[in-house]
Amino acid sequence: MRTPNRFLCSVASAAFLVLSLCPPARAASPQDDPAVPAILASAESLFQSMKARDYPAIFAVLSAKSREKIVGETSSALAAAPSPKIPAPGPEAVRSDFIAGGPIARDYWDAFLRRFDPDAALEHSRWEIGSVGKDRAEILLTHHGADHPATLKMFREDGGWKAGLVETFWSR
Repeated sequence: MRTPNRFLCSVASAAFLVLSLCPPARAASPQDDPAVPAILASAESLFQSMKARDYPAIFAVLSAKSREKIVGETSSALAAAPSPKIPAPGPEAVRSDFIAGGPIARDYWDAFLRRFDPDAALEHSRWEIGSVGKDRAEILLTHHGADHPATLKMFREDGGWKAGLVETFWSR
């Protein structure tokens, strides 16, 4: 009959042997995450929509925080410089205009695109996936000749990945 100590030693030895024969587990790389293609496609669609000046598509791919910040800032700017003949639209009217790609959206995105060339991201930058989490991800965009990448923040919202334009580029 075996004694309990010998039995425990045998079990421990067997466990050690099994574990030592297993290859070491490697940490999963962000590139291995199954969400990466969707994350990259969403970010690319932002810049392609900007290049095509597809204003409703630009607004649709933005995170909720980015959309709300842009609507809020635009509403405030319109209210601060009212026209004597036309009252400034409220936030809901501004939001509806951005969704539809109306005249407010066109003015906003045209001004934005005078300062930002989407080809800088699409054609003149190296894209790498950064961290990937359940509801957040980062894409590292390194412009040719730059020493450091810009980090585009992405968020999972409403079943898809949205670009955090405000979260990435607006000052805090």
